[in-house]
Amino acid sequence: MNLQLTAVAALLAVSASSQAALTVNSGPVDFSGSASVTATGSGVLSASNSNNGSTVANVALSQFDANFGVLTGVDLQLTSNRTQVINGVGNKNNGPGRTANGSGTSSALLSAAGVSASFAPNLTQSGTGCGLAMGMTGPINCSWGPDTAATVATNTTAAVDQQNLDDYAGNGTVSALLSLPTLSATTTLSSIMGQAGAGSSTTYSVDWSGSLQANYSYLLHALASFDGGSESSTLTLDFGTVAQNSMASLGFGLFNLANADRIGLDLDSVVGSGDTAAFDSGLSGFAGLAQGESHSFIANLLTANSGAFSAQYLLNLSDADLGAASTRQNYQLTLNLVGNVAAVPVPGAVWLFGSALIGMLSVGRRKAVA
Repeated sequence: MNLQLTAVAALLAVSASSQAALTVNSGPVDFSGSASVTATGSGVLSASNSNNGSTVANVALSQFDANFGVLTGVDLQLTSNRTQVINGVGNKNNGPGRTANGSGTSSALLSAAGVSASFAPNLTQSGTGCGLAMGMTGPINCSWGPDTAATVATNTTAAVDQQNLDDYAGNGTVSALLSLPTLSATTTLSSIMGQAGAGSSTTYSVDWSGSLQANYSYLLHALASFDGGSESSTLTLDFGTVAQNSMASLGFGLFNLANADRIGLDLDSVVGSGDTAAFDSGLSGFAGLAQGESHSFIANLLTANSGAFSAQYLLNLSDADLGAASTRQNYQLTLNLVGNVAAVPVPGAVWLFGSALIGMLSVGRRKAVA
């Protein structure tokens, strides 16, 4: 017999949030990278170029090991700095003097499964520029920079969306990207008068370095037991010998053993075998049985028929439906029910009355014949 039980709905997220979950982390992973863009113009006052979406670093973070418990939350903790560097060149042929210069701007993003953290405001940097002298002197070149801006702290702690927790569970790694959604440079000339051929070029880059780690919050796995004081996975209830058509009941309980950091327990289904028609196990599904609590049941031996009966019930349980599904574990307890139902014997007085009645009937028949 396969008896599928429906779990009773429970507000698990609320109860779990009140627990002081345990924590473990992936350990800090160092990274360092850069991205750049170059803008070049010829015979124009200004020219721009972009290298949007550049990846600076791809950080591999160790996933959460489900042996610790059920993963209930993840934070990505970033401690880092960004540094801007800009430089450029200018050139001209004969003609009026002019100045070559440039600027750059960038944004930054930490992205991973269930996380998208940007940083405001965007960084901007202007160059110091260089001059191209006036005169009939032929080709002239100048350069400026590199100019390095002050380091900008780029720190955050970003929470992972609950629906993405499973991406952070396993025995491998999960990737986090540090990128520049916008990265652009503009190069300028103060004038384009005179002979053709004047131009400029500006290169803007962003260096990003630091460390990233994943902080994992979790609850211990449930611990199902027939005993409230210690782990007990098998229970045998012996009804002994009872009279036919009498009442025979025995009580028992299911426990989620106490620990303040333990997740709730669900009873998902029961599978019975043997003489299940001779018993009523009393079992019904439940959800979110809190640590240190129990659920009571009453099993009955059904005594309509006489005989020796035994049945076995496999109780399929699991961690409560909270957090990363891939980190929840399943459990099985075994309940054995045994008992004898004895037929009620006919009392001796009834047999004596019956024998006397038969005798009287026999005498009456003989008299009638005579």
